[in-house]
Amino acid sequence: MSELGQTLKNAREEKGLSLDDLQEETKIQKRYLRAIEDGDFKQLPGEFYTRAFIKSYAESVGLNFSDLSNEFANEMPKMHREHAEIHTLPPGGGEELPAAKAARRSQSKSRNWSSFLNAAITVVIILIVMVMIWIVAAHYMNRSSAPQGQQGSGTAVSYKGTGAPGNSGSSTVGSTSAKQSAPKGTASREPEKLKLEKTQGTVSTYTLSGAKRFVVDIAAKNGSQAWFSATDAKNGRQLQQGVASAAGKKSFHIDASTVASLQLKFGSVPNTDLKINGKDFKFPNQTTVQTVIIHFKK
Repeated sequence: MSELGQTLKNAREEKGLSLDDLQEETKIQKRYLRAIEDGDFKQLPGEFYTRAFIKSYAESVGLNFSDLSNEFANEMPKMHREHAEIHTLPPGGGEELPAAKAARRSQSKSRNWSSFLNAAITVVIILIVMVMIWIVAAHYMNRSSAPQGQQGSGTAVSYKGTGAPGNSGSSTVGSTSAKQSAPKGTASREPEKLKLEKTQGTVSTYTLSGAKRFVVDIAAKNGSQAWFSATDAKNGRQLQQGVASAAGKKSFHIDASTVASLQLKFGSVPNTDLKINGKDFKFPNQTTVQTVIIHFKK
């Protein structure tokens, strides 16, 4: 048993809590809590979750996570991505890591350049939007000024759907007009659908089709915390990771419309509220640690 684990265990026993009690309070599986006390961090699902679980354990037994991190720095698992440690700690809690201090100094030095860059990006976006508006306006102006016989299929015509015999041109227009007058609800685009393809262990694969966008919203529920990471499954690029907190009202919004395949990892499914394109997502089961892969079929 490590010194860090022994300190946590002593604090738990002083509060008269069993591992079952602590599991109920933190929503962390008992085998992970026991692994923390034994110092066997290899049993936990990655360094990011290890730090988050230790923090939740410490706060539940009345210990200060920052003090523990400083006292047992040699035992505390390190994060490979320092910027993730800066942004994923919940407000008002946790230690200030050396990476956070270094990043703050770096941000202070580059603040002027960042402001200029942000302003330049904003100007470019505004110009692009103005050009697009001008193109669309010019397109509709040209259509409205074209002769009636040359207008596109979207222009209203006085065709009732029964062309004169031998008039092939009228039959073509009539076919288009018939489509336009079809009853509501018969659009050619298939409805948005999220289909479960398979579930293997703690990994579930879905296909999202019929959607013009792909937006993910992650929040916490049950007054606790929810850990997650989002990665582009095609190239391994991490889009975002963090800890959603119900108490701090901290949630995450991810626009994955340009991602063909999105991988979402969750460290506390019972405490996680997930929405796909604004619709509630129901996990296949209530296993604490799960991985969800969504293929976006445009």
